[in-house]
Amino acid sequence: MTDTTYTAAWVPDDDPARSPDVAAELAALWVQQQAEALHARPVLVTQTKEQWTLGPDAIRRLATASDTVTDRGSRPSGHRRAVLAYLPRYRDTYRAVPYARGGALAVVEYGADPLSGWAMETQAVNLVDGQLTPKTWNPVQQNLLEDIHTYGNNGWTRGPGADHAARLVQELVANGVDSASILGFMVARHHSEEAIERLAAIVKKVV
Repeated sequence: MTDTTYTAAWVPDDDPARSPDVAAELAALWVQQQAEALHARPVLVTQTKEQWTLGPDAIRRLATASDTVTDRGSRPSGHRRAVLAYLPRYRDTYRAVPYARGGALAVVEYGADPLSGWAMETQAVNLVDGQLTPKTWNPVQQNLLEDIHTYGNNGWTRGPGADHAARLVQELVANGVDSASILGFMVARHHSEEAIERLAAIVKKVV
């Protein structure tokens, strides 16, 4: 069972014909609506500060009305916020979650760090079609994912945790669960960027 404590939404990076402006507009509108409902200033999380000025119009507008977060930026306080993670790396998604607890988090997916597993596990609304993201794994596969999560309590560092995770990853991949689903699931369970990188290295060995 998921331990998600926020309402989730996303714009997947699944259509080359969808313009960055459209993707950003869908997410920004949803976050603004959530912020109004929460009576809280929204939070914009990006990889770089340049995205506030060089990105799509919707992101530039949101940046002026939001608390903003980057690797090197300031850290706003509080939670129960409406958060937009725009083209986030896994580290950015990890950074966004604490602000969204009790509130809402929307993601415009960054293809290099896919979040389909996150969207499935958090039951994120697909802002393109308005539907909840369905899980593609079955109950047995869900249990395997849960076990990998449990073995990641030390970040999948060397030792029994990493060894058991490698065995379970191999079983999942052999049964058709892709790496994006595995890694995204662990992002939904709020494993750190460093832990996700270690797990990604384990996955790479068996894919």
